[in-house]
Amino acid sequence: MIRIYIVLIGILFLTDLSSQDEHFSQFYALPMHMNPALSGAYEGTYRMTAIYRDQWSNNLSSPYKTFAAGGDTRFKMKFGRARTDDHFGLGLFFVSDRVPEFQTNTTKVSSYFSYHKRLGDKNKSYIAAGAKLGLIQRNINYDNIFFQDQFNQIDAFDGITAENLPPNNIGVMDISVGLNYYINIEKTSYYIGAAAHHLTQPNISYFNRAQGINPNIDISDQLSRRLVVHASMDRQLSYHVSLQPRIVYQTQLEDNQIDLGTNVEYKFRDKDISLIIGAWVTYLSDLNGSNINQFTPLLGIRQGLFIFGFSYDVSMRDTFQSELGLNSFEFSIRFSGIHSNENSICPTF
Repeated sequence: MIRIYIVLIGILFLTDLSSQDEHFSQFYALPMHMNPALSGAYEGTYRMTAIYRDQWSNNLSSPYKTFAAGGDTRFKMKFGRARTDDHFGLGLFFVSDRVPEFQTNTTKVSSYFSYHKRLGDKNKSYIAAGAKLGLIQRNINYDNIFFQDQFNQIDAFDGITAENLPPNNIGVMDISVGLNYYINIEKTSYYIGAAAHHLTQPNISYFNRAQGINPNIDISDQLSRRLVVHASMDRQLSYHVSLQPRIVYQTQLEDNQIDLGTNVEYKFRDKDISLIIGAWVTYLSDLNGSNINQFTPLLGIRQGLFIFGFSYDVSMRDTFQSELGLNSFEFSIRFSGIHSNENSICPTF
């Protein structure tokens, strides 16, 4: 297996690859990550979220680990002494994506801004526009990487490499924009939105600042644009039961992904607690073909203002055809503050 890792790292350095984004199965727990226009789109005055993803732990000795945390808040809009039903959203989010085997880290810090314009009086609705301004930092530890010229011809890679290694720490700016529309009709809320990420397609190649590189070799590694379209519905079936179906389509280069599923929430009588059960399917179309990539069951608990979510991705298409499968686990915590004005309605995702 270590030989496979060495080959993969060599490919990362020597070929022109287009980078992809981190993935979360509980995407609805991170609405800003999906669409900047969803910052400030919820019932409350502030919202905090943290999520942890452990990927392929049943197959790798050092599994991929992704952690994200942050929050957003919203403010009512004022024009002089006049109040409006519009509101403004602000958010800050942190994402850390790690490959422990080689101490490779990608860190993202992003700020979010959105404006929600109230439309109509009979059926309350909002249209929102948002933007994200972020910083992406990448670093890698070269001490954990070995090259062919380091092999001692016997049993170890303990020689000195002649490879011209670039700086192992880089940072670039990143910009995303999005739109979202919300409407509430009776006991049902509808949402539809779209977002475009990495508008400037930043070059995140380590070789971007290297010296003495062969000019005939393409060393660029641009972060390709990612387009997202999403739609969802929150339906209150009764006092106890609510239904929350959602669909998200994403495309980035040759990768096309559809996440489809629903959560069902049951509220217990006379108790401030709910049980959430969900099932999701991910359909992926890429250079390897088109098929159902994973099935994700979910279990959640809403306790007061907190929501705890547990999900497990069951891989339907294993990268290395492993008997154990390439499965992933996610755990999320969400908290929303109490809204100070019950007469004002805001969309929730």
